Amino acid sequence: MLGKDLIQDIDFGALYREQCRRSSFGARTSADWDRRAERRSRGEGDSDYSRAFLARMDFSGAKTALDIGCGTGNLAIPLAQRLRKVHALDFSPEMLRFLEINRKRAGVENIAVHRLSWTDSWKGVPPADIVICSRAMSVDDLRGALEKMDRKAKMRCYLTLHAGGSYLGPDVLALLDREMEPRPDYIYAVNILYQMGVKAQVDFLRSRGGMGYASAEDFVGAVRWRVGELAKKEEARLRKFFAKLPREADGSARYRHDFEWAMLSWEKVLR
Repeated sequence: MLGKDLIQDIDFGALYREQCRRSSFGARTSADWDRRAERRSRGEGDSDYSRAFLARMDFSGAKTALDIGCGTGNLAIPLAQRLRKVHALDFSPEMLRFLEINRKRAGVENIAVHRLSWTDSWKGVPPADIVICSRAMSVDDLRGALEKMDRKAKMRCYLTLHAGGSYLGPDVLALLDREMEPRPDYIYAVNILYQMGVKAQVDFLRSRGGMGYASAEDFVGAVRWRVGELAKKEEARLRKFFAKLPREADGSARYRHDFEWAMLSWEKVLR
């Protein structure tokens, strides 16, 4: 007979919460994401990240999906083009407004929108064959969120989390006069899922992130949105960095850097 698995004694949820508390990249409110909605809608579309996510999904036998943290529809819309029904859930009204714009532009009619957060009751959201959460697992109770996600699934789940803990490229991080504490990355979720009886499959998506910025203030503001207030020296370095960025046809400057995301997938467990 095997003895006790000691990993079950480790409180990965508490370790996750402590890393969130220490992180230099704070949690964001729905109002914060409202202010990012237009940029997100312009910047995602048919991205290499979205294509890689969809390519790794198993659609066999699936007719419905739930997209948690759907944003402006970069995954909900292509899912709706493949499946009978998609439920799209987000707590940002502006994200959902742009989802509606993008849905109509794509000629998609089979998306039901739910303005809800992780902590709200999802009583009105029906279970779906496939449940996804793409880069939207910013929660205090990681185990509770994973359980909630699994309970809504009839067949399988897909989740992407940052691998590395930083949302800024190393070139920009080098311009900041501070020691950056990372966000908790995917390994916390892997371990909590294991404690739940789930041996999640882990794959990695590498994408080339890129955003166009109309002005130096726009670029500096995007960095400030991630890390909080900036010192004058930091702002000056960022403005100098911005001046050397390549320009687009419309005159905007484009900043690109590599992202790595861990994609966790598993068959439904909780009943």
